[in-house]
Amino acid sequence: MRCGFRGLAVVAGLLLGAQTTYAADTAPYVTPMHDADIDYVMVGPNGQHLHQRMRWSSKLWRQRVDPEGAATVMLTDYRTHRLMVLDTTAKSATVTEAPGDSFSAPGTPAPGTWKQVGPATIAGEACMIWESVDTNKLPTDFCYTTDGLLLGATQGGRLVVQAASVSRAGQADDLFDPPEGYHRIDPKH
Repeated sequence: MRCGFRGLAVVAGLLLGAQTTYAADTAPYVTPMHDADIDYVMVGPNGQHLHQRMRWSSKLWRQRVDPEGAATVMLTDYRTHRLMVLDTTAKSATVTEAPGDSFSAPGTPAPGTWKQVGPATIAGEACMIWESVDTNKLPTDFCYTTDGLLLGATQGGRLVVQAASVSRAGQADDLFDPPEGYHRIDPKH
């Protein structure tokens, strides 16, 4: 999904000779069609490698992102277009409108202009590299599986993010809600 996953990119040089069949040849599916648990390695501004765990509930259309070493967890509900940022130290949940102006439902090709580049394999998973632009309108290569998992992204040949491990195991509903004892904060508009 180009919403919460938009900043992810594919590693250059991972192209393989095998073709992957896609239902949509004009645009990839960018929202997972199944539950997913992906550990991403992201390259920070100073070249440091950081991990970020992303979990997705296909039943709830909810995403959970746990950045390594951060005291925050991001929970996004794409049905209600709400983002909840959990502060684990203050035990608070700040609720705002989710960023991004579009959401592609699972099994729906992404909006925008996409060009299929070729197949790759990342974290043992086959994916297709697509040229498009990120949320900041920067040219980016994204690698998506046929079932909508983002496995990587690059900008100008520079790795931004890559999946280190991928699981399609079912995700518990309670992962996508704040734990008991958190107080809710609704920022004033």
